[in-house]
Amino acid sequence: MDIRNLEAFIVLAETLNYHKASKRLYLSQPALSKKIHVLEDILGALLFTRGPNGTRLTDFGQKTLENARKFLTHYEKFKSQVDFDSKEDMVRHLYVGSCFPIHNYAQIEKQFVEKKGNVVLALVTGLSVDQQISLLNAGMLHVAVMPLLSIMDRLEPQKVFTERLVYIFKKRSHLISKFRTALGKFGNGVSPTNFSRKKEVIELTDCFNVFPIYTGDNMKLLLKTNDIMLIIEMITKNSAYTCVPKRIISSIPEYYMNSLELVETDKKIELGVVWAKAMGDHLIEDAENFSALVSNV
Repeated sequence: MDIRNLEAFIVLAETLNYHKASKRLYLSQPALSKKIHVLEDILGALLFTRGPNGTRLTDFGQKTLENARKFLTHYEKFKSQVDFDSKEDMVRHLYVGSCFPIHNYAQIEKQFVEKKGNVVLALVTGLSVDQQISLLNAGMLHVAVMPLLSIMDRLEPQKVFTERLVYIFKKRSHLISKFRTALGKFGNGVSPTNFSRKKEVIELTDCFNVFPIYTGDNMKLLLKTNDIMLIIEMITKNSAYTCVPKRIISSIPEYYMNSLELVETDKKIELGVVWAKAMGDHLIEDAENFSALVSNV
């Protein structure tokens, strides 16, 4: 049985007018009549009668109409499920934005592949918070990880987690002892006297877009970058240091770690995992999995 014949039957039954039904179906009236006759031949009974009072459904036609509607509802659900299942079998891309220029997404992607081999994490980094929010609203990003302070009253995070910050110095730098002394005296809230506390909070928030690299005893800003290899080069070749998320350390090649010294503090920043407002059903489970993984890795 041709599904299109059933659809034509339902439209004609709703309009009881061959001219109107033909226009809705983009068919000629002879073509519509042929579809109805073919269906009647298959079912073995008349569906309509035509007379002076116009086109009317037979009793059999009325019962068939109810069943046809139920059948097509199930058929549409079946098509939707087939379409969904076919997408599930295709490689899907989950577009992820992050204020982490370097993040251990390789580990997360590995876990995705082990669980669902058809999901690819497409990572977009180096964008500001405002740029990522714009891309989320436009549906060009599915998920993003951003400082909670930057998205308060703007987006509702699906997950919130805390990131510890560490300082990186050149090994045996004279700045290390001064920094440790300052930590011991003032605690982890230490900031140079020429910087206000408000400025420090801003720097801690901004460091997830680009990491500030300072040089000299006066903490002069040398540059901001999200290139971890450039950070290492600036630290090892200059009297410089920076503050980065602790998990980024795992992205530094082991060879370079011999030239660096890390100073851990209790400085932390809260991060939020946010989703695009509109996202296909087939990606929601992927977004949920990512959100759970990124907050635990």
